[in-house]
Amino acid sequence: LGFRGDEFSKIKPDRTYRIFMLGGSPMFGYGATSDETTIPGFMQKFLSKTDFGFDIEVINSGIQAADSSKELKLLKQKLVTFSPDLVIMYDGWNDLRSNISPNELKENWKSMCEIGNENNFDTIISLQPIAGFGNKKLTQQEAEYAKMGESFSKKPLIESLSVYQKYAKNLSEIKICTKTIDLRDVFDNEAETIYSDQGHVSDQGNAIVAKSLSNTIFSIISENHEFNTFETVKDVK
Repeated sequence: LGFRGDEFSKIKPDRTYRIFMLGGSPMFGYGATSDETTIPGFMQKFLSKTDFGFDIEVINSGIQAADSSKELKLLKQKLVTFSPDLVIMYDGWNDLRSNISPNELKENWKSMCEIGNENNFDTIISLQPIAGFGNKKLTQQEAEYAKMGESFSKKPLIESLSVYQKYAKNLSEIKICTKTIDLRDVFDNEAETIYSDQGHVSDQGNAIVAKSLSNTIFSIISENHEFNTFETVKDVK
């Protein structure tokens, strides 16, 4: 079906909780050493350690260079037809590089969550970390990445720090999603090099992001879903 990782059935198998993880190349796993060391790959590993009484299926639906507009289109036209139980968005870097305004991004995020509410699946919107945009003590190499990173129009991205802060403020104001998570500080306690450029990270970075998200996902699966509420095929609205 065009996604990274193992093939999956269009019709969700019985006794399966299906999670789509949506984003650009950091979610796709650019630079990851294997499918298992992407953010979705680690998420599958972390969640599979718990016996929920049903299967957990994590699907990597990241797309190279995608921003929130492309992700919204993918969600609306394709992913809803695959009976998701949870969709996780991991956004920010490509929207910033594409000069997407804070208000446009906020509306895209709200639209994603509205689709989830209309089609009976949970949604999580997360704002991704970028080198120089959090409080991580950058290594010398990472400091160069932060300095040299550019928008798609070749402008220094660090000049858009205030825009990214507005992204975060807008995210915190959205109340129609199941959960919103600001991950700008997720690497703040890491002393070693995590970034491989301004936005892509190492396998270790992918694991840290997945672990941070997994705590929220675990509670959503555990608290909000009895297995008999899952539908194998959902009516798409």
